[in-house]
Amino acid sequence: MKTNKIFLALVILVSSTLFFGSSGENKSASVAVISKIVKDVEIQKNNKWEKAKIGQTLESGDQLKTGSKSLVIVRFLDNSLLRVQENSTLKIYADKLKKDMSKNTHLEEGQLGFKVTKQEDEDFKFTTPTMVASIRGTEGFLEVQKNGSSMLSCETGAIDIEASLGSKQTGNVTAGKFVVVTDAGEVEVKENTPEIRKKLESNKKMTSRSLILKTNKGDIKIDFRSE
Repeated sequence: MKTNKIFLALVILVSSTLFFGSSGENKSASVAVISKIVKDVEIQKNNKWEKAKIGQTLESGDQLKTGSKSLVIVRFLDNSLLRVQENSTLKIYADKLKKDMSKNTHLEEGQLGFKVTKQEDEDFKFTTPTMVASIRGTEGFLEVQKNGSSMLSCETGAIDIEASLGSKQTGNVTAGKFVVVTDAGEVEVKENTPEIRKKLESNKKMTSRSLILKTNKGDIKIDFRSE
């Protein structure tokens, strides 16, 4: 009987180590899944780029890249949704902290729409080269602009903002407003403009069409964005 208890304890210990990692972080568990792909989307796993597939799971450290006229929808385990637009590059991070999951999506370039479910004790952040945004249950879109600034618009809820460079100013964006964070660390919050509201609607639609090409080797289906 004593031998059986020792064996059971070893099994539990090994299983816990494989699942949570030696530091208590869950580095290998899936945190999100790709639910839609249009045209050219690549994924980097273990420093190797390959064509992304619908249904493919994402783990901490995985990176996605969309091409021209392309898009990908990412759904997290808490049902939060990212609508990643064309010519965008983002990386997914997640750490398991006891029963909770700390999630961070880093947008290096491009634009994405988001719908983050209400976060209780968990942590959900967006980061860019110039900004850190803490999300509590919000809908809006995020863009890394060509001049190096980051722009985030909030449609519902509220978002805490902190510049990661320069003077590192902070701010809070509520529904109906947007914020621009410069590479000098300046934070400026304004009311949404007609152009911003148009981008919000565009990010939510994510419409696409399919084209069927008939060849002597069978039909080929091509998805593309609908403007």
